[in-house]
Amino acid sequence: MANAGRNFSLTEELGFFVDDQVKSGRHVSSSEVVREALRRYQDDIRREQGHLEYLRKLAERGETDIAVGRYVELTTPGDVRAHILGRAARRSRATE
Repeated sequence: MANAGRNFSLTEELGFFVDDQVKSGRHVSSSEVVREALRRYQDDIRREQGHLEYLRKLAERGETDIAVGRYVELTTPGDVRAHILGRAARRSRATE
């Protein structure tokens, strides 16, 4: 794969950051700093997409459960607390 030349404008602060990374020896060139930044950004986007897909699947499962009546209605903070404590107790007994 051939490297494609690109021109980017950086803020003064980012320019100083890139220069500092090269001066410190962490990277050998400003291009390397930008490539690493883009790789990290790409990883962040992939991770975010994975999280969103997981949340979509949870939402679909929740919608299915609601449609078939498989849910518990909690209307007060006390209901929520009791439900959470009950689940925790059941899990604790299951792992003993």
